[in-house]
Amino acid sequence: MIAITIGIIAEFNPLHRGHQRLITAAKSRDDSCVVVLSSNFTQRGSPSLTDKFTRTRTALDAGADLVLELPVLYSCSAAQDFARGAVNLLARTHFAGSLAFGMESPEWDLAGLVRAEESGSFREALRVELGRGASYPKAYGLALESVVRGAGEFVSHPNNMLALSYAREVLRNNYALKVFPVKREGVFSSRVIREDVARNVDMLPEFSRRILEEAEESGRVSDESRLWPVLQGALIRSNAEDLRRIHGIDEGIEGLLLKNSRINRTCSIFLGACVCARYTRAHIRRRLIYILLGLDRWEVRGALRGGVPYARVLGFTRRGREILRKCAKDSEVKIITRLTEAEGRVGKYFAEIEYRASRLYELTVKNPNINNESQRPVIYNSENHL
Repeated sequence: MIAITIGIIAEFNPLHRGHQRLITAAKSRDDSCVVVLSSNFTQRGSPSLTDKFTRTRTALDAGADLVLELPVLYSCSAAQDFARGAVNLLARTHFAGSLAFGMESPEWDLAGLVRAEESGSFREALRVELGRGASYPKAYGLALESVVRGAGEFVSHPNNMLALSYAREVLRNNYALKVFPVKREGVFSSRVIREDVARNVDMLPEFSRRILEEAEESGRVSDESRLWPVLQGALIRSNAEDLRRIHGIDEGIEGLLLKNSRINRTCSIFLGACVCARYTRAHIRRRLIYILLGLDRWEVRGALRGGVPYARVLGFTRRGREILRKCAKDSEVKIITRLTEAEGRVGKYFAEIEYRASRLYELTVKNPNINNESQRPVIYNSENHL
């Protein structure tokens, strides 16, 4: 091995000072940093503020040495599936020996909470809460609280919930990854920045601010409302049976979507009308992306069964190149730089969906680039990055 390498799983949407601190803390522990970065659609079911290659630049500027893509079939998923794909990719490439992540409450025993989830009392409480009509996140928190006092409050914080999801995947799959929780400091929030970039620009490191400004000037910042006419068209031509064929469309949500699509004229009002006790805004948003991507439920279920089928490189530094050169031979999945290099039925299916997602993402920006998906990895030949 050329160095001890630590992994980070992130969206960097956008990369703020808290993210930079996480990378710095990780690299103070180990020599190199590998980032598994979300594709162009996020956990919340929305397009990322800037595309994945732009966010790769910010990751490299912040100190990452190698950036791998988390395919959209996992990146646009709830915390549990997001973590399953990302940890699976990090573990099976063998590029990192540990996993760092930020959380509000690193003093909690994550392994103990994973064990609590496996208890019969937790499963029964979860079943009861879901039966009462609670959304899954709320039902999960209430059920875990019934087993471990204070756990409901703990998992109400998104980063704590993600941390628990990461730990669950490592422990249940016996992956050779050590977990390294880092206390989140400050009030940095990607969500707050996205809501008002100008007012919260001080949350961004200088390089991240510069890259975001360049994206804005070149018409490369996304606006999800641009997808509303496309979504309306998809819902107009669909009936309930059509929607039930789509991945994630179940429990009667198809009726809710069709009803509200007929009476609401903006994306924001439509989403607000669909949100209810059972379905969160993020849950609804993800299903809308699945509809736009035409994700057949049975095809997706089969594709996800074996984990991520390839490791696509989005960018690297000189040190990252060395990691690839010396460690790629030990990877359990093929290392690729372009989607055309994907192999096998499942690999080609993942690549096809990634192409669709890229074309869909380009509809959200003022200056679309239909060839954006075809570009080669971002390469930093200098080690002068942070």
